[in-house]
Amino acid sequence: MLEYGRGRRRGENTPSLYEFKGQRKDGSLLDLEAAVSTSIIAGRTYIITAIRNIAERKRVELALRESENKYRLLMEQASDSIHTYDMQGNFIETNAKLCEMLGYTHEELLRLDVKDLIPAEDLAVDPIRFDELRAGKSILRERRLRRKDGVLLPVEISGRMIRDNVLQAIIRDITERKQAEPHLRESEERFRAMFEQANVGIVQASFGGTLLRVNPGFCKIVGYAEEEASVMTIRDLTHPDDYQREKALTRQLMKGEIPGYSIEKRYLRKDGSLVWGQMTATLVSQSSGEPFYMLAIVEDISERKQAEESLRSSEAELQKSHEELEQRVGERTVALSGMNAILQEEVRERRRIEGESVELLRRRIAREMHDQFGQQLTVMKLKLDAVKEHCRENENLCEQVDALRTLARQLDEDVDHMVWEMRPTALDDLGLQAALSTYVQNWPQHLGVPVQLHASGMDRIRLTPEIETALYRIAQEALNNIAKHAQAAHVAIVLERRADQVSLIVEDDGVGFDLQQEFGVDDKGLGLIGMRERTTLVGGTLEIESQPNDGATVVVRIPVPPAPETGETDE
Repeated sequence: MLEYGRGRRRGENTPSLYEFKGQRKDGSLLDLEAAVSTSIIAGRTYIITAIRNIAERKRVELALRESENKYRLLMEQASDSIHTYDMQGNFIETNAKLCEMLGYTHEELLRLDVKDLIPAEDLAVDPIRFDELRAGKSILRERRLRRKDGVLLPVEISGRMIRDNVLQAIIRDITERKQAEPHLRESEERFRAMFEQANVGIVQASFGGTLLRVNPGFCKIVGYAEEEASVMTIRDLTHPDDYQREKALTRQLMKGEIPGYSIEKRYLRKDGSLVWGQMTATLVSQSSGEPFYMLAIVEDISERKQAEESLRSSEAELQKSHEELEQRVGERTVALSGMNAILQEEVRERRRIEGESVELLRRRIAREMHDQFGQQLTVMKLKLDAVKEHCRENENLCEQVDALRTLARQLDEDVDHMVWEMRPTALDDLGLQAALSTYVQNWPQHLGVPVQLHASGMDRIRLTPEIETALYRIAQEALNNIAKHAQAAHVAIVLERRADQVSLIVEDDGVGFDLQQEFGVDDKGLGLIGMRERTTLVGGTLEIESQPNDGATVVVRIPVPPAPETGETDE
């Protein structure tokens, strides 16, 4: 296109009609056709380009090229009557809609000439323009066609040549439109009456801003007579501070970027005063689609603007009262925040005390179980051994006693295991690492799943009893969940202390679970809730990573006071 322009400037012969791709504001492409001509005005050469949207034409041409079958389907299913004929007017093909419209059968129409359907007096006034059609022009005409029953039917015919010596006509029944034309004229008369009698201002203006027509309502707003306003421009009647804004919107309207606009603006009255108006502008186009003029509706809003000004004054007072209220609320909020912090500290302290109480209760229960059940089971085993000595000749009784001795021994081991789980002495005596090490060594004996413990940084100063107990119980609960639900083959525990935190990671290769259901009502959900509560009590965070069939990982991080740097050991 640039090269065409340069060629024209050099006086070269360049295409006067060509197609190109245009790009819309939203980035989409469309097919356009440019018709270019040159004019010499006052010794200067001007290039005039008329651009037309040919997207629909391109789409139809492509569809016709793709398949003749589609064309046939279009003819049969079209809502309009369609037929093709040669340069002598003989029918070539027709669709069912035309047969229905004219009352002929398909075979009857094919035996006719198109001139047989048009009254002779109409053809004398307006003959069929075969030469123009042969030249590739499209012709749109209104005619009367004679039905088989003799009735004359008003139609609109669009004719064009679709291939060599083959013409096509699309026929639409316009009976209803013809009947509506008197009503349309009546409607136009009513519009003219409304234009003259409307209480609001109505203005027709050119895109250059010249007032083409104004109604009495607008003249009343601006104080000019109709003949005075008709020779003025929009700029003459608009306050300078509002004109540039309106001009920018009008430019967007002309470019098709907006369908219309509505603004509040100040009009300059004939007596020099100002009047506020609400102006709504739209674009009126010609039947060809080209812009024709701007239509503006103007309403006097001076009273409303005065009311708004009074309202703004009241709002200023309200804003001042609101700011004073906000200040008092802020002061109250600070006081409440302090009270809330105290309450939160009390809640944390109460939870800590409750945790210590539960742990003390666990220790007491463990001691009672060890002392009470342990002694009684020992006595039972001794008595069973004595019975065994006196039942040698009764083989059946000996078998019974042996079974009881085995059961007593198993009970003794189970009680020892339960006491050890509730509060291992190693946790008090040797610390968290030793207690966990002992626990994971004994755990496979009961559940058959191997566990590996990796610890680092735990040989520094011991953690507080609350943190050690919380991490120990969380590890217990994690292993308990693995035993019940995971179906795992391997379990790994990582215990690591760094400068400012201690981390516990428990990972298995089991069946995993859906995190969306982790806090259900089953024992797994309750176990996860318990682990999270223990973590929260010591100020830590707990994260759970799992997917079905992909194992699970529990990560606990608890802040701890800095410890002196010593060597690290791994176990």
